[in-house]
Amino acid sequence: MGENAVIKISGLQKVEGTTDNIEMLAAGKHYLRKNKHYILYDDFEEDSKEKTSNIIKFNNQMVEIIRKGAIEGRLILEDNATRQSLYSTPMGDMLVEIMTEEVIVNEQEDGNVDLKVKYQIHIDGNKISDNELEINTTHHQ
Repeated sequence: MGENAVIKISGLQKVEGTTDNIEMLAAGKHYLRKNKHYILYDDFEEDSKEKTSNIIKFNNQMVEIIRKGAIEGRLILEDNATRQSLYSTPMGDMLVEIMTEEVIVNEQEDGNVDLKVKYQIHIDGNKISDNELEINTTHHQ
């Protein structure tokens, strides 16, 4: 199911003038079904080696990120929309508002795809952070 791909995920978070950048690579699957891209990959907690399975479904208007395992959650990023989402932390779950500014999908002729999302996180009506998420797939045999 799906083509083997290297998944590159880059995240940028700006909180009160401080910028935090994360980047990771994972082996996974990427496929297109009914005009929606699907990316599937697993990641592991550094200390405990517990697995989290990730499913990212997206098109030009919406991105849905589902995480199951060591970390659980569901995040919906919809172009020019605000959505509430449950965010799990070690201290417990909290309800956050995600204000998505833009979703950009760049499909390449070789089947690879680039996804870029800009969004803000708000808690209790207060902006907590500005965020950018980039996901790139590179297919291999």
